[in-house]
Amino acid sequence: MSRVLIRVWRVAKSEALTVHGDNAAKRSLRRYFRVLRNETVSRFLIAKKIAAEWSEDDSLSKLWLEHARCSNDFQSLERKIDVGTPIEEIPSPGKSYLDLKIRIATEILKDCHFCTRGCRVNRLKDGLGYCGCGNAMMVSSIFAHMGEEPELVPSGTIFTMGCTIRCCHCQNWAISQWKETGTEFKAEEMATEIEQLRLNGCRNVNLVEANRHLGLNNGSKPSSA
Repeated sequence: MSRVLIRVWRVAKSEALTVHGDNAAKRSLRRYFRVLRNETVSRFLIAKKIAAEWSEDDSLSKLWLEHARCSNDFQSLERKIDVGTPIEEIPSPGKSYLDLKIRIATEILKDCHFCTRGCRVNRLKDGLGYCGCGNAMMVSSIFAHMGEEPELVPSGTIFTMGCTIRCCHCQNWAISQWKETGTEFKAEEMATEIEQLRLNGCRNVNLVEANRHLGLNNGSKPSSA
């Protein structure tokens, strides 16, 4: 863990160091803390172990049916792993539950309805949605955020460009309304950034596509990546 971050905690967010001993936090965030202590594995790693059956020609509705089946398998495997089944003993399938999620997201991009705007833009063909986003991952900044709740601090924060709401008094208006240009990241490049955030002491981050290229609980990439 980064010594610089620990010094910042002690001055500005000392409760982040002691939250692991808080009984209420331990009860409500039991699995989260277990993952941080490497006592169990992150859910995206479990999702990589669930076999999924789908083809490039499957309709979105068929993909969702397979997703529902995999969701049941995921819950069963998660319970087994959380009580001690080593994830290393479980073979990796050719196509996984995580791959299926990425496939579904890709299909939605063709007729985008990720948010309630439902603008139906084909973002795979360089179209821009109401949010201003296309097919590329455009990022404003990546850093360890100290302003969240203590159990989350430091949080691996990745500010992506665009927004579906466009509030008049947005504190991040330069990002949400594309006043900044942003920097394009590929999934593999983002996985490297996430790895570095974790190695520097960040407790969390959330990007599904990049998780395909991460292999260990501590944010490290698999040797094949």
